[in-house]
Amino acid sequence: MKEKINITVCLDKGFIMPTGVMMYSICSNNQDVDIAFYVVIDDSVTRKDKYNLKDNLKRFENYVTIDFYLVKEICAKLPSTANRQGLSNATYFRLFLADFLPCDIDKVLYLDGDIIVRHSLLSLWNTDLTNYAIAAVSDTFYGDVDYDKRLGYPLDAGYFNAGVLLINLKYWRENNMTQRFINYIEGRYSNLTFHDQDILNGMFWNKKIRLPIKYNLHSGFLCKDFFVEKGIVQEVKEAEKDPVIVHYSGYFRPWESYVRSPHPYNSSFYKYQRMTMWKNCRIDSRAPQLKFKNFIADSLRKLKLLHPICNPYNSVPQVD
Repeated sequence: MKEKINITVCLDKGFIMPTGVMMYSICSNNQDVDIAFYVVIDDSVTRKDKYNLKDNLKRFENYVTIDFYLVKEICAKLPSTANRQGLSNATYFRLFLADFLPCDIDKVLYLDGDIIVRHSLLSLWNTDLTNYAIAAVSDTFYGDVDYDKRLGYPLDAGYFNAGVLLINLKYWRENNMTQRFINYIEGRYSNLTFHDQDILNGMFWNKKIRLPIKYNLHSGFLCKDFFVEKGIVQEVKEAEKDPVIVHYSGYFRPWESYVRSPHPYNSSFYKYQRMTMWKNCRIDSRAPQLKFKNFIADSLRKLKLLHPICNPYNSVPQVD
């Protein structure tokens, strides 16, 4: 009997294409296991969108299932995402997975939609979560060394990135985490800078397992200037050689039509995108004001009245 991996993604209409490509990359590299996708959506996702996500994986239908869970509303007390480009309220859905997902699922792998999976997930999936709430990869801080003061836990406990989370749903249910998340938000609302990621770090700072960086090589690790937990610089270099998961966090995502500084792992995304119904699709999600600002800046650069854009990324080995 094949092993089964439970995977959940949370999205709105704006992330259909990247999420579809991500799901295809998972199936392509995990054909030795059964995969159950639990897709949490809001009402902006149409019947056609759901059909496309399913049809996109039709060639894998013998071992892949997809179920959709519609969220009509979430807690009104959650902080607004309006001031963070690229974020929507769908980012908070992961806080309520213990309520949304079937009660017979004890463990689930949560993945952001801006990800490509390049290898098997089985080793990650088999991480033992006994007595722990979550497993995740460390984040880069860009100078935010005050997370301990903002979130109320010891500095040496570190801070993780919430784009890849192995979640112990049994622990979440037994410890009534949904209500505890809401209570935490009420107590620290003004201190939450990185939304649900702050909430998860604040709640699970002493109930987490640190995963190897190869399971979430997010963009911060690839920047020329970054600050990470002491002692993991060599691990970052090793992960860059052949990551299991590439996470296109922040800016300069490969599917964005206006990107000026290519992500070092653009080729990993395009490789799988070409296999889907969205091949060659590019998106421009900028607000009108930002489009105008970028247009003016680009025009000034062409006239050599403004410095060229510097690529923020290190060069990394090209493995695709």
